[in-house]
Parts: sequence; structure tokens; C-alpha cells
Amino acid sequence: MAARWVLLALLVCGSAQKLPQLNINKKQISVSGVSSGGAMATQVHVAHSSVIMGVGIFAGPPYWCAQANVEIALSACTSDPNLISIQELVDATDYALALDSIDSTKNLASGRVWIFSGRLDTIVKQGVVNKTREYYRRWVPDSNIKSIDWLPSQHAWVTKAYGNNCSYLGSPYINNCNFDAAGDMLQFIYSNLIQPTKNANNGSLAIYDQKYYTPEATFPHEISLGDVGYIYVPSTCQSGTECRLHVAFHGCNQDLETVGETFVRNSGLNEWAEANNIVVLYPQTRKSPDVPYNPQGCWDWWGYTGLDYAVRISPQILTVRNMIDAVTGS
Repeated sequence: MAARWVLLALLVCGSAQKLPQLNINKKQISVSGVSSGGAMATQVHVAHSSVIMGVGIFAGPPYWCAQANVEIALSACTSDPNLISIQELVDATDYALALDSIDSTKNLASGRVWIFSGRLDTIVKQGVVNKTREYYRRWVPDSNIKSIDWLPSQHAWVTKAYGNNCSYLGSPYINNCNFDAAGDMLQFIYSNLIQPTKNANNGSLAIYDQKYYTPEATFPHEISLGDVGYIYVPSTCQSGTECRLHVAFHGCNQDLETVGETFVRNSGLNEWAEANNIVVLYPQTRKSPDVPYNPQGCWDWWGYTGLDYAVRISPQILTVRNMIDAVTGS
């Protein structure tokens, strides 16, 4: 009941406050993302594999692909997969583990990994996303990996009924391909879900202030995060029912300042969440034209916040973990 009052305060006051603490099954926490958000989802999964049990990756490169080098990010990790050495990335992962910078990679074996790549994607080529699957196969059995690579989609989050034409490249980077990618992903990660509601409950979507969750003495803009994020809390979850938690990372040029609430309302996640007691967290980046240099509002997958961008102490990953802990009461 306390969670309902907190959410009502977020909605009625119209101002961003702290996240509500909810009754979350801590063994049922997953992440997803598109483009830079897909890379971020992978980073959070690998860094916190003891907490994250499933990941959905839309057009995302493998872990540590950019190796803290923007030139590698814009070549090998987007358009030239022949330059990607999976063994080098695995070695880097093992090195991070040896430094206790990430959770044990043994946890990955029980994880669920869903990967999407559009046939017509000209931004992150299918060969790059194939490398993501190859990377995960070092730890995850094939039975726990699902790849969707047959749709004629450009670079986008894909839906069944909302967005641009499937083959279109452009804002808001949500394409209607007559395919329910959010549902396919969530069903693979969690299984035994019921069909989504026809419409999400608009009253269940609220904003929260991200400054409460950044590292100590760090303001959101200093690590290219927006002032506010969004949380979707299904009606039953507001009343104390045990629920799951899913964290969704938007892509570059898909942040609140650029596309408004388009992603948080039209990804298709909220309808599945309402029907299946899944709380959805939508953290937000912001564009940063100077320091750190992030002119397209991407999540950090090449090191603009520092060399530790892909491990637990990364300021963005730490912020997301603080958000998860706040919602779960950890």
C-alpha cells in the first residue's frame, strides 16, 4: 500500500521524486535496450550477472567491443565485424573478472539472452550483432539464446503496430514491422506470460528524479544522464503484489529531450507489463555537446565517462544499479 501512495505522489504532484520501493522478485530482474541501449543492456548484464537473469538486445555490439576507443566503436562495432576478435573480448571479460570488476561469468550460463538484428540495418550491421551472439555462446547454452534476424528492418526498436515503416531509418527509431518484439523478448526471458492488455494504463507511468541515484557528488548531467527517468508500475504492483522488474534502455537520439515520451509509451513493453505484473524502469540519458562529449544522447559504450564504463563502478552502471536497489529495497 505504501508503494501506491508513493506512486500517487509522483503522479499528483507532477514533479519528479524518488522511486517507490515495490515488492519485486529479486530473481526476476531483466534488462533490454536498442543500439547504444543494447550495448548498455549487455554491459549491465555482464557486470551484474548475479542480479540480472535475462537480457534483450536490439542491434547491440558485444561486450567491451569498443575497448574505450570511439574509432573502434564507429568501425568494427558498427560496420566491420571482421575487425572484432571475440577471443580478445572474452580475455578482457576474464581480466575484469580477475579484478573483481564484474560478477562471476558462471552466472551467465543460466541467463536468458534474446538478440534482434534487422536485415536492412545500415547502422549496426548484422555481422556485428552475430558477434554478440558468438560472445554470449562462450558461457550461455544455445537453448538459452534466441536470435531474430529475418525481419526487413532498419536500425530501430521494432513493434507490431506503432512507428515508421519497417525499412525506414530515422526518428524516433521505432519501426512498425508487424512483429511484437517486446512480447517475443519478454516471453523468451520469462516464459509463461499471458497476452498483453489492449492498452497500457497511462496512470501507471510516472517520472522520477535521477539525481538521487547517481554516484556521490555527481550530478546527472556530468555523466550525460537526464534529470528525470520514467517508471511504469502496473496497477497490481502498486497494491503490493509480487512483481518482476525490467529495465529498458533507449537508443541514441531517443532520449526524452529528443523524442519526448515516444519510447516510454510506445515500445510495447507497458502492455505486456500491465498484464504480467512487470515493473518497467526507463532511465534516461541527455545530449552533451562538450564534456562529456555525447552529442547524440547515447549510453556510454565507448568510454566517454571513463575507462571503467563497462564494469560495476561505471558511473552510469552504478546509477542503474542504485535505481534497481531502490525499487527492490535491496
